[in-house]
Amino acid sequence: MSFTQRQVVDSAHYWWALTHGDVNGDSIEDIVFIDGNNDASGYLGYKVGQLTDSIWKNMVIAQTPPDGGGFASGDLEAADMDGDGDIDVLAVRHPGEWMDAAAPAEVFWYENPGNETDSWTPHVIGDALGAVKDMSIGDFNNDGLGDLAVMTFNEHNVRMHRQNPDGSFTMVAEFTEPGIHEGMDIGDLDGDGDLDVAANGYIFSNPGGDLTGEWIVSSIDDRWHNQTYHKDSWSINATKTFITDIDGDGSNEVFMAHSENAGYPLAYYTRQEDGAWKPTIVLDSIPAAHTLMVFDMDLDGDKDIVTGVNRARAVSLERGLTEFPIYVLRNDGDNMSFTTTTIGTGGIYNGRVTDYDGDGDMDIIRYPDHEAKKLFILVNETK
Repeated sequence: MSFTQRQVVDSAHYWWALTHGDVNGDSIEDIVFIDGNNDASGYLGYKVGQLTDSIWKNMVIAQTPPDGGGFASGDLEAADMDGDGDIDVLAVRHPGEWMDAAAPAEVFWYENPGNETDSWTPHVIGDALGAVKDMSIGDFNNDGLGDLAVMTFNEHNVRMHRQNPDGSFTMVAEFTEPGIHEGMDIGDLDGDGDLDVAANGYIFSNPGGDLTGEWIVSSIDDRWHNQTYHKDSWSINATKTFITDIDGDGSNEVFMAHSENAGYPLAYYTRQEDGAWKPTIVLDSIPAAHTLMVFDMDLDGDKDIVTGVNRARAVSLERGLTEFPIYVLRNDGDNMSFTTTTIGTGGIYNGRVTDYDGDGDMDIIRYPDHEAKKLFILVNETK
């Protein structure tokens, strides 16, 4: 397994929010982003994916949200929200986390016009209580429409928004729990066939139906949301979370790592018959692991873990640190052991895994750190 690095962006500006999707329908993944999330919020756009070794073309979806302001978020998602077959894009109106994290936010989705010349149409989803850290699109009530979970950290809050048949959205549930900050994913965690939410070490179990029933709240492991104040209090209870079936038994595991601090493991949790969650430690410690994705990277039939160190944060955690590795933890098979393979250095932040070029193996979108100006594709050479 080897990777070839290509630089595809040379003008990033605080790309805390980025994702990917085939926005223009050419079968090559594009990179979707909010350009700016620090001293001022920025515009919403995408970079047009290319198979050649080149800087990708910039496309603006919207310079400002409806009624003004700017875009800012810690996460971004793209999916077909209206069922017309093309990729739409979420967006958040906010002044920026470092400007005013507690300022209220508004979440939209932008409707893809299907070409590069027409305008994208914004649609309101709902409000958030502050700076948005994570968003997850999923069909929570199995009606074929995309619903949305939104996490904000200053109010320790997750809100569930259900899409209605007419395209409007209704906030159907809200959770406020101590220590909610960052790190959310969705998947069936209790085997009942519908999507649940894992957020910051909590599980929010889907009640089914129209989603307005009681969502049962439980904790996987308190270590992911019981950190208390210290000099870097903004970094406490910050995680990365990923849900997938790692052992092939038909039940999902929850993977977790700390995205801002050192001294925490990379672990996954397996649900037991009594509902408890059993931890398996993959790495004893990894500093500022602001990337956590789980896919079959070497095409051997087992899912591997992609992770690495956020360079800009790690240097303040461990003085003198000069190496900022990017890892693929290769799954060795039935015994569920992992071999650590370093595939690069220089750091990775909010890394995403996707088959960007459609050749059948999984590539990695690499942003070196949260202040980088450049962005790269690590092209998987397995196929």
